[in-house]
Amino acid sequence: MKKQLCICAVLLAFASASAAAATLAEAHQAKGVACAGCHAENPPSEPADTAKCQTCHGDYQKLAERTKDMQPNNVHANHLGELDCSECHSAHAQDKLVCSDCHQFKFSMPGKKK
Repeated sequence: MKKQLCICAVLLAFASASAAAATLAEAHQAKGVACAGCHAENPPSEPADTAKCQTCHGDYQKLAERTKDMQPNNVHANHLGELDCSECHSAHAQDKLVCSDCHQFKFSMPGKKK
């Protein structure tokens, strides 16, 4: 367990030093969620599985309800359907809104320093 926490601390320190904005990993760490809370392998080498994200954040229907007032559009209720969370959210790098591949929406993703 100590080895896993140490590896995660190093990864988080690297992510903090290399990114201008706070990462989701930092936000999770601040709430007491260790790497093993999201990742199945030790040390983590793959993005967290969407099903794992949904154990805490809810399924797509619940997410769409929670973000229904998002402007200009609710990204969790869109024409692309149910994407893997890692399509937009990255715990250790800058998030990338898949909608931006075709659209030009302007809004910030949660968990980022403003």
